[in-house]
Amino acid sequence: MTIELARDIVTACADLVGRSGAAEFEIGWTCPHTPGEPDGHTCPDVTWYASAIFKGARITVDEHASPTTAALALAERLLRGATCKCGSPVTMSDFGRPGCRWQLVGQRWEPGCDTVPVRVEGERGDYDAMRRAMAERTGGAS
Repeated sequence: MTIELARDIVTACADLVGRSGAAEFEIGWTCPHTPGEPDGHTCPDVTWYASAIFKGARITVDEHASPTTAALALAERLLRGATCKCGSPVTMSDFGRPGCRWQLVGQRWEPGCDTVPVRVEGERGDYDAMRRAMAERTGGAS
């Protein structure tokens, strides 16, 4: 994997976390030393995690081999079960899963639809405000 692609995946995850209403994004490792630094210490079993905080609740994925795989796992976890701005369930696969196909495009996760963004009246991360806005968009079906 190229460094640019790895950077895109981590940046896209951070962007998705922000777009989904989280207050905080963190990516880190389990070793007390900086991975890859020539300080004489090694952590052969270092694993990586990624997390986001939503209204005080932390969503974490851990025990990944790299920051890239941790960021990708967190993005998948955030998108799984989500509803797209078009009202369809989000899917990350074309294989027998109905819904709006999301994919990584550069440094952003993007929906397959071209529906205009939903305007939400309320604080960032306000789930009830998001539900009301989606209900208005879909005619009450939320």
